[in-house]
Amino acid sequence: MARQSGSTAAGKLSPHEIGQAIAEWKAQSKSQHTRKNYCNALRRFLNWTAQQGLTTYALLATLPRIHQPDPRLIIATPEERAKLLDTAAPNLRFFILLCADLGLRHKTAAELRPVDYDPAARTIRFRTKGAATQTLPVTDTIADTITSLPSDCDRERPIVALLPASKRGSLWGKQPRFTKQWQTLKQKCGVRSELHIHDLRRTAAEEVWDATTDLRAVQAQLGHTSIATTARYLANRVTENDLRHVRDAVQRLRSQPRKDTKHGS
Repeated sequence: MARQSGSTAAGKLSPHEIGQAIAEWKAQSKSQHTRKNYCNALRRFLNWTAQQGLTTYALLATLPRIHQPDPRLIIATPEERAKLLDTAAPNLRFFILLCADLGLRHKTAAELRPVDYDPAARTIRFRTKGAATQTLPVTDTIADTITSLPSDCDRERPIVALLPASKRGSLWGKQPRFTKQWQTLKQKCGVRSELHIHDLRRTAAEEVWDATTDLRAVQAQLGHTSIATTARYLANRVTENDLRHVRDAVQRLRSQPRKDTKHGS
């Protein structure tokens, strides 16, 4: 199993090989979050093989539990956002707007196409992580950028490949990525090196929370299946002031007259 993924038959798996695989994930510098997901997938597989009689539940019990890492709390400040947008080339600027204003993931933002935009509704429709479909309203700036594209442009091509880049003649494939350009832009702007592209998605989550204090609204914006995932994005955002508002709302509810009900009615 550790020698080559999938090279060992299920019935021949041993605790030693499972331990080797987990050690290999760590040696490959897989993040704790990724290793946890891998372990959960392996646990589901071993549970299925035990149900089929291919392995034993004793083997499943040898699989260690990797705990979820502490939530990442870094977000972009308004000053950092302004510097990045002011300095970025048009294609990178559009990408940042999708991540920071709409909370799109790197892959989704980089692959968004003109055909994904509905000019009448001013919304974008795209496939999310997990192959689900999500529709979001866009900002005026994002809408203006999309509608400014030439009418004869390839509507199946990523929008970032249709906008001017920092280097003339840059070629973009079907799956453009901005990791290197992002690093260069941060250095040019003097923005913190620890600010990741995915932190822009977290920034959008916090702004939706600040505007609504509604966890469901944040969940809908980010397209999360589980609200527990959304809560991790806002790990440091529920403050005593938020709780005070909740307490006051409960007090108002209690002060309202209620209809008497009988047990079993």
